Amino acid sequence: MGSLIEMPTYEPASPRDDLSQLHRLEAAVSDAFNSKDVDALMAVYASGKALFVFDVMGPPGSYLSWDAYREALQHFFESISGPLHYTMSDLEIEASGDVAYSRSLQHLSGVHTKNGIPFDYTVRVTDVYRKFDSEWLIVQEHVSLPLARGSFSPLLHSSLLNANQS
Repeated sequence: MGSLIEMPTYEPASPRDDLSQLHRLEAAVSDAFNSKDVDALMAVYASGKALFVFDVMGPPGSYLSWDAYREALQHFFESISGPLHYTMSDLEIEASGDVAYSRSLQHLSGVHTKNGIPFDYTVRVTDVYRKFDSEWLIVQEHVSLPLARGSFSPLLHSSLLNANQS
């Protein structure tokens, strides 16, 4: 009888490892926005038509591929004179297997190149992630800017939770 060769076993990443990886991905998003680096930002998104985005940037505001969203973000960065100030708060992430989702508030401010007028607003973002060959990527993103009831004016600085909730 021959001897048995012991093969190494590989276990899937623990949920804690997955969450750490997803938090690093979101930190990369923050760094890319603050440096207006479209290539670094697009590195966290799934390629090709695996990506779908609803965004407040438009028209059109719906992007059906990586290429279409990259073009929109490139135009966005080019439309900002000087630095872009970006922060993320209230980030909550859940992961199970090769799928995860998150929600956050994202605050952006800067100055428009075209007219020199400052902008300052907070959006709500929901991301869906998939793990491809042990790498998490965003496959779906929904960015929204809430409107005030009655006036339909944008609420430029919303909070995640309503103070009246119990």
